[in-house]
Amino acid sequence: MVKIDKLILKILQNRSVSYNDAERILKNLGFEVIVCGSHHVFRKKGYGKNISIKKRTELLPYQVRDIKEVLRDHGY
Repeated sequence: MVKIDKLILKILQNRSVSYNDAERILKNLGFEVIVCGSHHVFRKKGYGKNISIKKRTELLPYQVRDIKEVLRDHGY
């Protein structure tokens, strides 16, 4: 299994995820990151929702939910 697939599986199983893992997944899906203060905003042309993540060692539950929504929208 490829590393990105393992990270996606980790999110779908509701396990703890770091900012670096989330960034790797979102960039792999074609998102670009824009830094606005302490928040990192991920956006993708043609995708209607921006994902805002504060850089931390472990993401908050609502941030994981947002990433799971993105994964569902991209067929995972």
